[in-house]
Amino acid sequence: MVTIEEDLEMLATAVEMGINPFPAPRKKRPWGKYALASFMTMIMLSAVSKLMMRFV
Repeated sequence: MVTIEEDLEMLATAVEMGINPFPAPRKKRPWGKYALASFMTMIMLSAVSKLMMRFV
């Protein structure tokens, strides 16, 4: 089990090495949502076109 003193020592070592143990949060980018939405749109259009071609 790690004690508080060991945790503080690790934080101090990280700061001395130039590592920021608490970086600022990243800005959110919605590219994953756009990619998923475009993929789902293509799948739905494909399914609907196959269904419509069945009745032609």
